[in-house]
Amino acid sequence: MVVVVAGALLLGACGSGGTAVPASTLSWHRCDAQFECATLRVPLSYSHPRGPQIPISVVELVATRPHPIGDIVFNPGGPGASGVQYLEGVSSTFPASLRARFNLVSFDPRGSGSSKPLRCLTSAGIRAWLGVNPDPTTPRQIAGVVSASKALVRGCERSASTAFIVSLSTSNNARDMDRLRAALGQSKLTYYGLSYGTFLGTVYAEMFPKRVRAMVLDGALDPALDTATSEAEQAAGFETDLHDFFAWCARHSSCGSAFATTPAHAYTALMARFKRGLVIPARLAPAFGGEERVNYGVALVGVIATLYSKETWPFLGRALAAAENGDGTDLAAAAYSYAGMNPAGGSFSNILSANMATNCLDRPAPTTIRDYRELASRLSRSAPDFGAAEAWGTLPCAYWPARAQMQPAAAHAPGAPPILVIGSTGDPATPYAWAKALARELPRATLLTRTGPGHTAYRQSSCIRKWADRYLQTLRMPPSGTVCPSD
Repeated sequence: MVVVVAGALLLGACGSGGTAVPASTLSWHRCDAQFECATLRVPLSYSHPRGPQIPISVVELVATRPHPIGDIVFNPGGPGASGVQYLEGVSSTFPASLRARFNLVSFDPRGSGSSKPLRCLTSAGIRAWLGVNPDPTTPRQIAGVVSASKALVRGCERSASTAFIVSLSTSNNARDMDRLRAALGQSKLTYYGLSYGTFLGTVYAEMFPKRVRAMVLDGALDPALDTATSEAEQAAGFETDLHDFFAWCARHSSCGSAFATTPAHAYTALMARFKRGLVIPARLAPAFGGEERVNYGVALVGVIATLYSKETWPFLGRALAAAENGDGTDLAAAAYSYAGMNPAGGSFSNILSANMATNCLDRPAPTTIRDYRELASRLSRSAPDFGAAEAWGTLPCAYWPARAQMQPAAAHAPGAPPILVIGSTGDPATPYAWAKALARELPRATLLTRTGPGHTAYRQSSCIRKWADRYLQTLRMPPSGTVCPSD
């Protein structure tokens, strides 16, 4: 699977982050119409805070009224997603009341976006990586995956120093975020994290519990899970979501009528052909690469990309029907978009590189091919469509130039204020069970539930927005056990 969410907490993290760090300031300038941009300088290594510094790109949308409560810092997930692009893309969708009372702030975590990005693969290399066999079984197929994984790691090592690669951990992202809090002039952090951003928020709360004002963790990760368990549960989440899509498609003639048989049977037959070596053309716009070839790897990534939201299910139905007839255009477009392709210029962001780097540092992964084969076999039994891809997706971590810096551990955050944890019952990427677990682990957390499919909740439920916005503004929690419908 292309994006593998992390699920481990730093053991023994101290409340101050363990370093005395010089103060940093922000010099704002107008950018992209209504936004303000700045660069935050942070230490490459917090063990040497006065050593080499690296830039962190920051963006702010100033509150519409004077004297706001403060700043809300957002992280959209990944790891590796650009917070700057996220805020610039969605800021207009936040309620006017929130925009009036807070400055909205986000940043590109180190190694991502425009914050000294790690680039392990060229655009052609990313296309090739997407096409790697997600379910290798023969020695030759496994050798191909091993070769591609080693090539990715070599690309990372050519792109940056080992010291920089070793620095791309969530614990350092949390330290950077505390530097951002201080540079914004806030004594305490107000934070909204989505998906991986919930893990970043949890790590921050562990390290700086008394520097938290309010924290919303939407699409939560359970930091107590080891790699195998988290991958198994995520694969099962996508498996359930896929079958929910089949049922929906069968009920809607605009989707189901495109297939000669049931959507589920058509999908199974199509993927079996891809596994046997089917390759079909994709006629993309020149900016997306022009003529491309879609194999099993690209097809599966395209499916995964369209399962994150029910809004993209109609597109998935059309893409599968087209692929059944030999046209892989829509599956390729979904896969490339998921991997960070810019439709305007045809280049890719570095989200895959940054994602792999942070995940490899955040939790231990299997180290031998035998481990990966056994895990893939086990996950394929519980999640036949996605289990093997989950297992093999972390193989580059076996060759990473640095060992994992964290171990799985339940969250504690003693001294932190009440934290709002949000989970969605049909979330394929961060299963609902993870939100329930995190809410139990954090000492003063409240669980807010959204019913329905899709990854994260804020944009999919006005009820969720109401409770989350009220908490951010007033610190009042929703009643225990509150359940919200999807819009």
